[in-house]
Amino acid sequence: MEKRFQSYRGTWAWLTQRISAIGLFVLIPVKIYTGWAAKDKVPYPNWEWLGSARRIHFNSGVDIALLLFFLLHGFYGLRVILIDLGVIREERFFWRTLILASLIFAVTVWFVYFHEH
Repeated sequence: MEKRFQSYRGTWAWLTQRISAIGLFVLIPVKIYTGWAAKDKVPYPNWEWLGSARRIHFNSGVDIALLLFFLLHGFYGLRVILIDLGVIREERFFWRTLILASLIFAVTVWFVYFHEH
């Protein structure tokens, strides 16, 4: 009998947390290093395709990606802790966690980047 892929919410939560961890692992050092390089505290390569350290450090795309990865990783990590403690049931909080993280992300991005003061 042929096995079919069974979409299991725990697997998607696990993948989301691992992918966001990789994103954080890459972007946090980039953000820190380019901040130091913008102040001439550390050497920075003079490659034209890379752009200036200041431009990379203050790039809103990097900030938005950091915020998204932070929220997803943090909320799914909190979800795992609450499941381990028996406070919540695993199958109920996958979508609620995703919706909450997405809502906070959307409100923050709107307020910081699109809202007129």
